[in-house]
Amino acid sequence: MPHLKELVELYEDQPFELIGINTADSEEDYRAGVEKHEMTWLSAFQGDEPEITRTYQIAAFPTYILLDPDGRILYRGHDGKAVNEPLAKLMAKLKEKDAGTGATEEKR
Repeated sequence: MPHLKELVELYEDQPFELIGINTADSEEDYRAGVEKHEMTWLSAFQGDEPEITRTYQIAAFPTYILLDPDGRILYRGHDGKAVNEPLAKLMAKLKEKDAGTGATEEKR
């Protein structure tokens, strides 16, 4: 959880959204965990056999998936810190694109 909090803080002013999906705990345990870990990002409880595990063919947990704005998978793996490099590259690319078009936060 600390690494996820770091990412949320690092990219808080950029076009980045972290979404957590819990599939293992009971709903009660899930809600207690959200409070305990002070999760500030979108998180959902999906139960034992959620559609998302089939859609993204998730077989092990945790699984980290980095999607670009077009929905393409840029990273998929089980090491949360390994997402740092592709995420930084994506954020730099999006920043360059915004600078080139003169886009501002309000225009997104």
